[in-house]
Amino acid sequence: MKPTNIKLFFLAAMLIFMNSCSKDEAVLDEESITIEQTDLAKQSAAHEGLFEYARLVSIAINKHSGMNEALQEKALELQSTGYYEQEFYVGMQGETQAKGFGNNSLNSLLEDVDGEKSAVKIKDYLKTNPAMSVLLIGDAKSQKFSNRVYVDNGFDDMNPMEMIYYYENGTLHSESISEELTSNAFIVRNSEVYINEDDAINKTGDDAGVVLFSYADGRSVKVNSGAVNANSKLVPIDEEPGGGGGGSGYPPPPTCNEPCERDCESGTENLWRFRTQNDYDGFWRGKGEWFFVIIWADGANYTLQNGGVTVTGSALSYLRTGQINNVRGDYSWHYPNFSSIIWDRVASPTNPVADGNRMKVACFESDGGSTQTFTATLTYSLATQGAGTFGFNLPISFTINDGDDFIGEYLVEYCHDIGSNGFIYNPEYQVDFQHNER
Repeated sequence: MKPTNIKLFFLAAMLIFMNSCSKDEAVLDEESITIEQTDLAKQSAAHEGLFEYARLVSIAINKHSGMNEALQEKALELQSTGYYEQEFYVGMQGETQAKGFGNNSLNSLLEDVDGEKSAVKIKDYLKTNPAMSVLLIGDAKSQKFSNRVYVDNGFDDMNPMEMIYYYENGTLHSESISEELTSNAFIVRNSEVYINEDDAINKTGDDAGVVLFSYADGRSVKVNSGAVNANSKLVPIDEEPGGGGGGSGYPPPPTCNEPCERDCESGTENLWRFRTQNDYDGFWRGKGEWFFVIIWADGANYTLQNGGVTVTGSALSYLRTGQINNVRGDYSWHYPNFSSIIWDRVASPTNPVADGNRMKVACFESDGGSTQTFTATLTYSLATQGAGTFGFNLPISFTINDGDDFIGEYLVEYCHDIGSNGFIYNPEYQVDFQHNER
């Protein structure tokens, strides 16, 4: 064989080998993606139910004309009765017939949507996910729909690199959460305002929630009280700096000569209102749900050692507000009107340990999930009886859900102005918080 022919032979063999490897790699990549998606869909019993329900709904949308519009009507139905969000609960559908579903119930329509009986599956999924719901995302006034049905499996909506999964005609796909959705769609999730039975047992009053509906087996689905307008803690919007929402409404007495305005007010510290340009719940989870944790120095036990102070007991306390729902990112005022403590910095026989000179407020957006511990630190000074003023830097831990987003925190100084218009704090450029006394 001539040298030229030898070169051509080896070149052809190399090209064939490279092409074969390329095909094998493509097949492996495709298989690995499929395996990854399947594992994610089945990562827990709760998520399995969300994925399967989304799959069935996506098939129904493709199979029945007008299905998107019928689902939209169902999502807006509960909102029209006073519920805060545009979503419907799967467990509330039962056997209720609707014209949009061909005079069938939604659940019965989905039973046979892909040729297999799914009635038992849906009932089983509702035992694991009693608050499974379908949220309409997008503009309810728009007539444009995507045929995608997304799944909220606890993704991090604050991470632009996160992937979100969706079904289209029963086939699972994924895309970056940062991809812009230009039309209406639906997302299957466990409602963010649901209060499970274990949590409800340990809560009282408004925090215990209200029963939204009950199952035939006696289980009740409770939601946060603020999710229903009749029990909402929000009051009508007032854009004027001094209007609405409580507070004394009067400036300090003109004869008051105290160094700090709070010494003249002597009322209860009140987280009056807030407004934001970002609800921190992202496009995928509807309206925001916020709560606050207020931390202050209280009941510090101390001993004097070598001219210094050693804390021997708990020096910090905290209160957590109820969940404030329907938070809008349009810079309109919301009014928690949450009063915490009567601030007393003067030590006396009836108040042997004075309160510190600072309070910290931490704000979170609630996304649910399992629990985790969050630790905050407060630096403050404390006036002790006969021993002067000493500085402290102490931590305190409290429990939040691992899906909750930390929005920001701010320090309230005792000597900040606190009259009729209160004092505005800006922990984030998009958010204003305002305190007063009442």
